[in-house]
Amino acid sequence: MKKENKTLTKTELHMMNLLWDKGTASVQQLHDELDEPKPPYTTTLSVMQVLTKKGIVAYDKDGRTNIYRPLLSREEYLDSFVNDTKETLFGGSAVSLFSFFAKKEKLSKHEVQAILREMSEE
Repeated sequence: MKKENKTLTKTELHMMNLLWDKGTASVQQLHDELDEPKPPYTTTLSVMQVLTKKGIVAYDKDGRTNIYRPLLSREEYLDSFVNDTKETLFGGSAVSLFSFFAKKEKLSKHEVQAILREMSEE
């Protein structure tokens, strides 16, 4: 995944979360899901056009309506995002990344052990 093309803004990520949850959707369907106060419809359309240019979504025509679908799964994006974060902010160290989140979230030893047990089951 190329960082310059695939990094999502907060707004783009919000739209992608809606699309990932729905599977496919028109701009109107996505716009209807937004919280009040809603941005203008044209803003939602612009975000979808940017996501199309970035190669993260594609669309199929249904009459005059574009039906958008993700080309990148949530898991693929998350994997790339976490890996990029690990490389750029934690010197490539998964231990440093995990330690940061464990401390930041104030995970108890019991919670860390539960995570380790869950990981060993995979």
